[in-house]
Amino acid sequence: MKRFRAALKNKSNWPSLVTLALILACSLFSFWDTRFSEQARSAAFALVAVEFFIMLVVHLEEVKAAVGEIGKPKGAQLTKWKRYEMNPIIDDAKEELFFCGVGLSRLYSYREKLLEISEKVPIRLLAADSRDEAVYNNRLAMYGREAGLMNLEYLACFAERSNIEIRTTKFVQPIIISARDPNASTGKIQVAFPDYGKTGGNYPCVYLYPADTWYKHYKKQIELLWEQGTPWQP
Repeated sequence: MKRFRAALKNKSNWPSLVTLALILACSLFSFWDTRFSEQARSAAFALVAVEFFIMLVVHLEEVKAAVGEIGKPKGAQLTKWKRYEMNPIIDDAKEELFFCGVGLSRLYSYREKLLEISEKVPIRLLAADSRDEAVYNNRLAMYGREAGLMNLEYLACFAERSNIEIRTTKFVQPIIISARDPNASTGKIQVAFPDYGKTGGNYPCVYLYPADTWYKHYKKQIELLWEQGTPWQP
């Protein structure tokens, strides 16, 4: 009895059980009225053929799915490496934009677009306070040149907007984290990795989405970094 109950719970057994029930019904009907015995046997064979076809199709689909998973990476590894740029994050923002890390001077090139977006969407900017001598020297040692060190000069154009909040840290973030609507189901987080020894140029990044393994990790990093920031006073 336990095996029968277990078979009922297994959905893959349902076509066979339905076929068996219909064959029994046809057999009983043929005993009740012998005139329909041939039709009952034909119906039984037809039901068996249909069940076999259904099971064959199901099996083929399972094989295809299994073959498709072979060698397929999981989680965030599905995300392909791409060249760092800002438009994929800025475009289509509906709830929030967030930027932190080195290289925020690039935001100045998008200032008109960002100022327009800020009328509807709040923006958070987090930059290393290069006015601090230790931070300045640390960043100079990391990237080997002074050009672009003064992020805050480039961010000054955003400072007077009520919907744009700027914070600074006493340490240099070695990566760039940008996010569009991170709390939404359609959120996107971009993690970029600038080259050691230089600023500017092209460098790689990955895009993470809510279904990715590492999405929650970097979403949490955003808030932890933001908590370390101090509101900027120009």
